[in-house]
Amino acid sequence: MKQEWKKRIVVFAGASTATAFLAVVLSYLLCTPPLQEAEVYPSGVILRDRSGGLMRVGLGPDDSDCRPFYTASRDDWVVKALVASEDGRFYDHHGVCLKSVIRAVWQDVSSFRRISGASTLTMQAVRLIKPHPRSLFWKWIEAFAALRMERVRSKEWILSQYLNRAPFASNLVGVEAASQGWFGKPAAELSLGEAALLAGMVQSPSRFRPDRRLPNALRRREYVFRRMLELGYATEAEIQSANRAPIELMRSPRPFLEPFFCDWAASEIDETSGDYTTTLDRRIQDIVTRQVQRQAKQLDCSVAAVVIEVATGAVRALTCSGTYFDAKSGQVNTALSPRPAGSTLKPFILAKALDTGMVSPSELVADVPRRYGNFTPVNFNRVFHGILPIRDALILSLNIPFLDLVKKCSKEDVNAVLREAGLTTIPEDPGKHGLGIAVGNVDVRLLDLANAYATFARHGVYKSYRFLEKDRQNRELNERRIFSDEASWLIGDFLSGEERSAHSIGHIADAKLPKIAWKTGTSSAYRDAWTAAWTPDYVVAVWCGHKIGKFGDKRLVGAKVAAPVAWNIFRDLLRGKDPTWPVRPEGIGTRAVCSVSGFPPNGDCPGTREGLFLKRASSPRLCPVHRRDFEGKLETVWPPDVAAFLKERGKSDTTPAKESRLAILQPADRSVYKWLKGIPGQAVTVKPANVAPGERVWWYVDGIPHGETEGDEMFLLEDGEITLGDHTISCATLHQRASIHIRLER
Repeated sequence: MKQEWKKRIVVFAGASTATAFLAVVLSYLLCTPPLQEAEVYPSGVILRDRSGGLMRVGLGPDDSDCRPFYTASRDDWVVKALVASEDGRFYDHHGVCLKSVIRAVWQDVSSFRRISGASTLTMQAVRLIKPHPRSLFWKWIEAFAALRMERVRSKEWILSQYLNRAPFASNLVGVEAASQGWFGKPAAELSLGEAALLAGMVQSPSRFRPDRRLPNALRRREYVFRRMLELGYATEAEIQSANRAPIELMRSPRPFLEPFFCDWAASEIDETSGDYTTTLDRRIQDIVTRQVQRQAKQLDCSVAAVVIEVATGAVRALTCSGTYFDAKSGQVNTALSPRPAGSTLKPFILAKALDTGMVSPSELVADVPRRYGNFTPVNFNRVFHGILPIRDALILSLNIPFLDLVKKCSKEDVNAVLREAGLTTIPEDPGKHGLGIAVGNVDVRLLDLANAYATFARHGVYKSYRFLEKDRQNRELNERRIFSDEASWLIGDFLSGEERSAHSIGHIADAKLPKIAWKTGTSSAYRDAWTAAWTPDYVVAVWCGHKIGKFGDKRLVGAKVAAPVAWNIFRDLLRGKDPTWPVRPEGIGTRAVCSVSGFPPNGDCPGTREGLFLKRASSPRLCPVHRRDFEGKLETVWPPDVAAFLKERGKSDTTPAKESRLAILQPADRSVYKWLKGIPGQAVTVKPANVAPGERVWWYVDGIPHGETEGDEMFLLEDGEITLGDHTISCATLHQRASIHIRLER
């Protein structure tokens, strides 16, 4: 009988051992560490500028403030304090400490209650990464997951996971949020006393919360100090010094910088959490913000500006004037609000017309009164110019030539190319705006407009804007050619001539300025003033107006209020550097054209000049203006409305009627000039008109002689020769006199 029992005991013991061994092996194989889950934290969306500076920390689940970007270092006080108080053998075990397990079992059995859990920091990290109930079953799983985690991850990684997930009372999760929330500093800068206080909280955050239960927190800190002293992590002198230091609780607010940019970026991100480095450049943003706020204060209106890096499509700056927390409309982002486009769409219409051969670069177009159905448009200044080059029509932003181009290209094609350029607030149905798209009767967003203009700087290639340095949504893949390199170069060349720099910030004293292409726009009834300016490196777009859509503010003219902001931004952005512009593409050639019409000469044209053309697009159509009648007499034949306009003004061709009275052509009367700091060689350039060749002209400033010129030679007043304030500039010949008034200011 004894033998039988012995045999049964041996069999049972063997079976138990085998079962236990099998259970251990299976547990080790099946209890995988939560490495994938470790990549997700209980945080909200965290936004940084491109250099890594924090701009916004969003709240996570249950409004938790989690900032999971602390990297553990064995030299940090908070790491030493945590290891000493929670797991003194952390650096010696491999995820499970057998001595602690044996001790915990003995304490629990001998006292008939749970005294110790024997959980290592690695096991606790497993539970924080993948939360689960506290039970023996889950403790078993934790142990094997911890063993496997220790084999594939470093001790520092495990400590980082723990410290970035541990609760620290209030809504603070993770040591970085706790350090900022309780002491207003980064975790790596915590003192010994501060670190010990936080490390003591992890056992029971609510019981050891320092703002409500400071005595409990200090008693727990004393325990942490003792453990650090026992393990050699701190000396007696260091602990005594920490005890003497006052405890200064300082709740630091969550970062909330660049609210307009961050609101937009957060709305574009599909995820509800994550740490994102945006494209915002702090230096550029500061430049833009300074200029925007300055102009808004001077005009008492709203101003917004966007800067896009051409090569990458990265939004380097986006800001709006005013106070974000203003009760009325502070949070309205005018950089994203659709507003009437004014004349800002004309360069796109011309580029389309150039690419389809509807107009050639050297062609002259008509700006005369015309009726389109029940629509009788006029120009902004209500003046018609007759016949002029298409380049000048673009610079002067004339309406009739561009209404004609939309009609030639078809409003459907123009509508399609504008939407393809990212201006998706324009209705898909071109019937909703008709030909009026040429005068800006559609709404666009400033951000979209800036990115559309970058197409010209990219030689005709559209690329989606980016707001993340590493774009997880693959926006960089969304690029396409919209215009030819040739058409894009011509648009930039037309809009960047040297004669335009004098007007780029209103009336600025002539100086050697960087080459910048720019186009302005003003919506009907003076509601919106726009400017888009670009170089091969950056696009700057500016909007001025009123958030409530107020109209009738006659100050809101693009060239007067938006262009100065754009130019000043570029001045600070370039810092004296003159951008390198691309050379003329090989696809643009030169050919002889009629000196009157700009078309290739037909043999009857009275004269020719050299003109540009697109080799693959410009029409070879011969000049339709000059022809001979039945008697062989040369005629200049214009369309009826053009002929009537020219006849009314005493013109038979494009030559203006002679004006014999002495005048000052430039600057305009009552112009305001600005002397800019840091730009040498500034001068007021004064140009006379209707002076015979060789005729002497005497110049006066406030009645005092200042020099003389001959013929139409320009007169210069350099910096130092004229003071700030109001002045009268006069010129005189032997028989006539003319005067204008100007004002100089800083």
